[in-house]
Amino acid sequence: MRVMRFGRRPTVAHELTVPPEVAAAPIADDGNIPLVDSVGRGFELLRAIDVGHSLWRVNGAADLPPLAGGQILVVTAYSTEDIEACRPLMQRFMTIILAMGLGPRFGSRALALGAVGYVDASTDGSEIRGMFGDAVARVRIRRLRAAPA
Repeated sequence: MRVMRFGRRPTVAHELTVPPEVAAAPIADDGNIPLVDSVGRGFELLRAIDVGHSLWRVNGAADLPPLAGGQILVVTAYSTEDIEACRPLMQRFMTIILAMGLGPRFGSRALALGAVGYVDASTDGSEIRGMFGDAVARVRIRRLRAAPA
């Protein structure tokens, strides 16, 4: 970017850049939820309909930073194999499955494997927002039940 100053020679403005290894990773919490999505269509869908939570996308489970065990995590499933493959995540985190093109019929399988919610992406935006909100509410209820009295 060139900046012109009157009465002087043109100077070049230097932009501040932060190397990727120095940039801070987002901090996961209930308002800032990681989303595992290798393709990116699920992330774009949720971002477009504004589910009411900040989402940040990682390509795979290996890209996740260290997270607390009770953290909410969204995993996009494009096939039934994706649901089966994320079982270890469901056992460790409060996982919501975003089913892309699978329909509602695999919801019971995801819940049986340990997911706290199953969101069918083939429904309209307001229903997706509602299902997503219900899943987050279930996480909070589970946390309250698990908390020591």
